[in-house]
Amino acid sequence: MARVITLLLLLFLIGANLPGQSERVKRYALPRRVMPLEKALIKLTEAGAPISYRPDQLPKIAVKSPGGRRQLSTWLQFLLRDTELTFRPGPAGFLILPDPHLFERNFSIHGLISDATSGERLIGAAVYDPGSEKGVLSNEYGFYSLVTKGGRTRMRVSYTGYEAYDFEVVLRSDTTLDIRLDRAADLPQIEVIAKGGEQEELYLTESGISLSHDAVNLINGLGGEKDIVTVARLLPGITSGANGVGGLIIRGSNSGHNLVLLDGVPVYNLNHAAGLFSIFNSEAIRRADVYKDGMPARFGGRIGGILDVHTRDGNLYNHQVSVGTSLFASNLTAEGPISKGKSSYLISGRYFWGGDLLKSFSEARKLDQNRVGYIDYDVYDLNFKLNQQVGEKGRLYLSLYRGADGYANTSEQKDSATILTQSGTVFKYTANQKRQEDVNWSNTVGALRYNYEFSDRFFGNFRLSYSELLVRANFERSDSLYESVRDVLTRDISSGRFGSDIQQMGAAFDGQFEVDGNTSLRFGTSVDIHRFLPQLRSGQVPLNSHPELSGLNESDKLRSLQISGYASLKGRVKGIHYRLGLRGQIWHNDKTFLNVSPRLLLAGQFNERNRWRVTYDRMVQPIHLVSSTVIRLPTDLWVPATGNLPPSTSRQVAFQVDRQLKPGWSLAVAAYYRQLEDLVEYSGGGSNNNWLENLSRGDGFAKGLELTLHGTRGQLAGWLNYTLAESRRQFDEDVNLGRSFPFDYDRRHSLKLLLTLALSKRTDLSATWRFETGGAYSFSKESIILANPTIDDPDSQAQVIALIDEKNGFRFPAYHQLDVNARFQLTREPERRVQHTLNLGIYNLYARHNPIFYDIRSTYLNRNNTLLKNRQFVQVFFGGILPTLSYKASFK
Repeated sequence: MARVITLLLLLFLIGANLPGQSERVKRYALPRRVMPLEKALIKLTEAGAPISYRPDQLPKIAVKSPGGRRQLSTWLQFLLRDTELTFRPGPAGFLILPDPHLFERNFSIHGLISDATSGERLIGAAVYDPGSEKGVLSNEYGFYSLVTKGGRTRMRVSYTGYEAYDFEVVLRSDTTLDIRLDRAADLPQIEVIAKGGEQEELYLTESGISLSHDAVNLINGLGGEKDIVTVARLLPGITSGANGVGGLIIRGSNSGHNLVLLDGVPVYNLNHAAGLFSIFNSEAIRRADVYKDGMPARFGGRIGGILDVHTRDGNLYNHQVSVGTSLFASNLTAEGPISKGKSSYLISGRYFWGGDLLKSFSEARKLDQNRVGYIDYDVYDLNFKLNQQVGEKGRLYLSLYRGADGYANTSEQKDSATILTQSGTVFKYTANQKRQEDVNWSNTVGALRYNYEFSDRFFGNFRLSYSELLVRANFERSDSLYESVRDVLTRDISSGRFGSDIQQMGAAFDGQFEVDGNTSLRFGTSVDIHRFLPQLRSGQVPLNSHPELSGLNESDKLRSLQISGYASLKGRVKGIHYRLGLRGQIWHNDKTFLNVSPRLLLAGQFNERNRWRVTYDRMVQPIHLVSSTVIRLPTDLWVPATGNLPPSTSRQVAFQVDRQLKPGWSLAVAAYYRQLEDLVEYSGGGSNNNWLENLSRGDGFAKGLELTLHGTRGQLAGWLNYTLAESRRQFDEDVNLGRSFPFDYDRRHSLKLLLTLALSKRTDLSATWRFETGGAYSFSKESIILANPTIDDPDSQAQVIALIDEKNGFRFPAYHQLDVNARFQLTREPERRVQHTLNLGIYNLYARHNPIFYDIRSTYLNRNNTLLKNRQFVQVFFGGILPTLSYKASFK
């Protein structure tokens, strides 16, 4: 026992004399100051600290010493915490060396990217690590998560319209880093091509085209209204009717086939004034993403394109108010913090007071044409948004939209003729034509969203949503001939009531998980309940003979349940970027439909200047939109898929090649083919009061070639695009006798030009020009007297033309129009509290009369003492050359 005690005592004495043991308890002093790392280590060495290191391995960084006396290990932990170095005890003290395990481990750097001034989250900002050539894009909430190797790395964050931010970071563990970007000093330019440069491959799997708030402000629309949908119509493969009537037509699919989202909630009608304006107030919109192919799996329920619109969150740091007006509408926007840096609000309202002018102008116009009546139009919309930080990792959003339109058009025309027969009898005839159209529709959209950072790699978003569209349309047309003695000789009357009420309430979850530096997973699920009330009443009776339509709360016979789930895996294998998606959907009302929609995107680079992308998309739409052609404003009849009307489906294959021609110039060539099945068309062959009996099923296709030249040279920027396309439909015997016919918006050729010129930091010019083949149109008569296509020349010589009994067998004249705009920033100093902006321009510069539709008008004439009914073919268009003006004052 004595020997054991002696041995332990000896070992204790030997250990007590080891250098490292005594140094651990000794304290060393450093001054309180900022100094280079190497200098701090030298001071410790001069104080007697036993440390060894290689100076060439020390990073050139400064450390801020808190001062005082501490143990050597404590000082080393503090000094080396932001480096890739570590320390180990040795026989002569502590050895400082690179951490061998740091470079073998993966860590994540994650956080939020926002505007430095307002705190607005930036969608699609690029975070790039040049060393590992890895990068990610921030999601729709500004969240990013990049997984890369540990150690020191240099990162770059960039976003269109903002100054790039470069920084160094040492990853020793998972790191949270929120980034705030400053706006670029230059004027914004419209960007529709991926960003290019060293971060080019980040955009290979991004198939959407982004339209920012700044891009929209460069272009003035009708009357001076700025509209993000107007900019979208300038993209290749996207068209509409004249002046935007008909909505967005994306690659041969009608407007009801498009998925339109406002803060993630479906919108069932995006139009004000039948498409002359959209419901999206530019003052409330942050960004919109347009998808023509490569549809992400998180989007579903439609078979056309996608328009994903995001509203602004509101300034988190400063209160701001802006007021503005155009020739047609005025708007007011207020935003600011509720709790600075944590919560904010945004409220923006717009009222179209131009309807008051329209009524008086239309009265005078109709009197000039020997008609009595007027056009009345009333419209408004309101956006409201709140957001609140919840804890360190969560944020709550509440967004609401409400908009309504009211349109009325009345017209009465009387013609008289006196006939003297051979027997000397005098007959006096009076022809009375009356027309009445009333259309009212409203959108209500709401979303409550909560997003949360579950971990450095896992981000989730929960959403409750509500969307409602209410449409009421009435029309009546009568054409009566009276004889002074015999009373009514003939009477031709038609009338109808249309109602389309739809409500959608849903709950959804979307998750995003960064697997590693090359692979990310996105997944989610949603449950939606729909209520429909489609109503149709028509016949050869006066309008007051039809009963009033029911309200949605009075009938809930049509209920549908929709359950969806999706998963999408994005990654890279040996230079090939991929995005694999699968979406499943269950639709149930009187019958249950189960549909699976695979999505595939492959992309890569031939070399530094050329890249390619191929996509396959299958999409399913269990909700059908049919529009009556009886009146010329939206009478959207939304109906659910049933046992007799299965969901519509589409399959699209697309291929695109992008070539960088030279710095600032690029060329994109895309080809696509889309097959459409189980489409629904209004046939009018069934009962006048049963919407289901008035619908026909059919198929269709769309194919095309798109070319886009995009470039910048100095202060001049813009793009030129050309589309060669064809789209056709074929239905059952009730529609065109079962024969194939061109789609309404089948435009074989389309050429669009956009140019912007920054004259200075406060002045820029823009011009847009469109040329498109005329759309297809149908007539109901075999022959008609066609006047020269202008309503400004009623004395023009008429001609008789024969109309083929073929649906869409007639073509409108080619559509073309030139618009120009100049924007002036009237305030010289950007830091002043009040900023003034003025836009002046000309809409339809060379006064092209592009017909919206053709109308048939009857007049009665005395020709050789014979009463003759003359039916004329009259062009209806919106105005000629018009000035545009808008003014905005912003108060900080």
